[in-house]
Amino acid sequence: MTDLERFNLFWLCHAMTAPVKSEEQYYYDARTKRFFASRPSGLFDMVDLTLGPPVSTDLLDRMADIDSEASEIVEIPRLNVQDKVAVQLLFLSNFPGVIHEEALRLAAEKQRDTDGFVLDRLLDKDEVLAPMLPYWDDFKLKTIQFYLEKFTGLIGIALRLL
Repeated sequence: MTDLERFNLFWLCHAMTAPVKSEEQYYYDARTKRFFASRPSGLFDMVDLTLGPPVSTDLLDRMADIDSEASEIVEIPRLNVQDKVAVQLLFLSNFPGVIHEEALRLAAEKQRDTDGFVLDRLLDKDEVLAPMLPYWDDFKLKTIQFYLEKFTGLIGIALRLL
């Protein structure tokens, strides 16, 4: 996986694991083949730079027709809490007997509708668990890619991560 693909997948992971009730929305524009976010303060590209006119005007005009079949803009779907729990438990099932296994599983099962995954925070802050972090990141990105490919196949758009 290239650095660019990895960056795109991390951005998509952030988008897909944002709280379901968040004011932020994430999109893909098939015309420009770019991802962007919509917040109450405006539109932003993948590196959080503000999209100003004429780009923002064009996107906002086309977003008005997002529900039509001809729309070239699609909203990136979000994982609900149950999906987030399932992803984390599947990852943990690959490490039977790992230190703090029960605590990690319980934390994953108590996932709330917040940004990201519980495991992101737990593995990042515990020195003993830190060696699992690269495996978690790879697993998480591949899982996000799978969910996204399934979604894009259903709606019939070609999505390139490059």
